[in-house]
Amino acid sequence: MERRLEDFLVPENGTLLDAAEAIDHNHSRCAIVISGAKVVGLISEGDILRALLHGADVTAPVQPFVRRNFKFLARRDETEALRLFSAHGFSLLPVLDRDFQLRDVIVLNDLLKRVRLLDAEGAAPERG
Repeated sequence: MERRLEDFLVPENGTLLDAAEAIDHNHSRCAIVISGAKVVGLISEGDILRALLHGADVTAPVQPFVRRNFKFLARRDETEALRLFSAHGFSLLPVLDRDFQLRDVIVLNDLLKRVRLLDAEGAAPERG
């Protein structure tokens, strides 16, 4: 599935609502937070929900809720992405260059859809 990188981005000075809207558009359960062109962290649906449950308003700044310690890849490697998804339970993995600029995203659901398609194509015909 072709994805627009812009659909994943939320500025560091954005709001929880901005992050929720990005997640709604990209269908990955996560948004990538940037400062200028540099990726500084991630925020998930769960992070937003926890912020709201602790009294934050949807217009609250996203910055205090950003996870700055996040996993990423330096190149697109779907095998490594699946290993990380399985080990850590997240649904999105950014691919960053040396300057922490976003180059690609790997989304768990996209990989799972492709695996299901491969399984369907490789299935043996039923015998009657």
